[in-house]
Amino acid sequence: MFLAATVHAEDSFLGLAFGARPLAMGGAYTAVADDAQALLWNPAGLAALDRISLSGSQNHLSFTENVFALTLNVPVGRLGTLALAGQHLNAVDAALTRPVLDAGGNPVLDPLTRQPLVELAGFGRESDGSFLMGYGRAFTPWLQVGGAAKALVGKAGSTSGRGFGVNAGMSVSVPHAVKLGVGGEDLGRTVVRWLDGTRTVLPTVARLGASWEPFGAWLLSADALTPIRRIRVQWTAGTEWRVADVLSLRAGVRDARLTGGVGFRMGTGSGGTSASADYAFVTGDAHEDRNRLTLTVTF
Repeated sequence: MFLAATVHAEDSFLGLAFGARPLAMGGAYTAVADDAQALLWNPAGLAALDRISLSGSQNHLSFTENVFALTLNVPVGRLGTLALAGQHLNAVDAALTRPVLDAGGNPVLDPLTRQPLVELAGFGRESDGSFLMGYGRAFTPWLQVGGAAKALVGKAGSTSGRGFGVNAGMSVSVPHAVKLGVGGEDLGRTVVRWLDGTRTVLPTVARLGASWEPFGAWLLSADALTPIRRIRVQWTAGTEWRVADVLSLRAGVRDARLTGGVGFRMGTGSGGTSASADYAFVTGDAHEDRNRLTLTVTF
């Protein structure tokens, strides 16, 4: 099997989403992001955090693939909120590729793209990671802005690669309990360069979102997202119903796939510290059914 060595990886691990609450709502979270997962969805939402929080997520992709994420958010008063996050994938039987070489040992180029070709070399262990540092601040009571820098590292078989990228976002509160959000992922493209000469390209993706709380306990949200260079709009929608302060029920739809989940919140009785557990189930995507779990402690 031959593939162009420059891979546009919009749906690769490097673009996977995290956080059980947003995923249970179909990923329609650009305008909603206001919790410990804000750095990973819209860094502008970090400005809404007023307490230190530590959150861990686990994504079960298959029997041999699992992804873990850890996020720390630290408010710094009127200056805004700082956040750090790390994500890691470990896959046992990932498809591994290698450059195609001619008789002289030179890379063979694709006649259309003029990029080196790669061929399937077998299956083996793959390990990918990403590290993010973000910041969000409220400039007015109705305007929040944020950004994040990220480093990507990967190892597949005997080769490894690394790259760097930038995300940014903004959220605006308008009358009648409506919020609007806009975000840009991998601004200017993010390129992971591998030691074997191949590249993984994450194109710039634009996100637009809106949320509405018609009642205090009911939240509706919708997002539209598309790569900038190759317009292909994807629509998502979600809802959340908060039962008292301890239970939330969620549902959503993304690419005709149904999502759902539940969240529990409890106080520890010590200085306002609280803990929450969120679960999400995503049906019928590229990795078949997925289970997502997020645990968060707020101090």
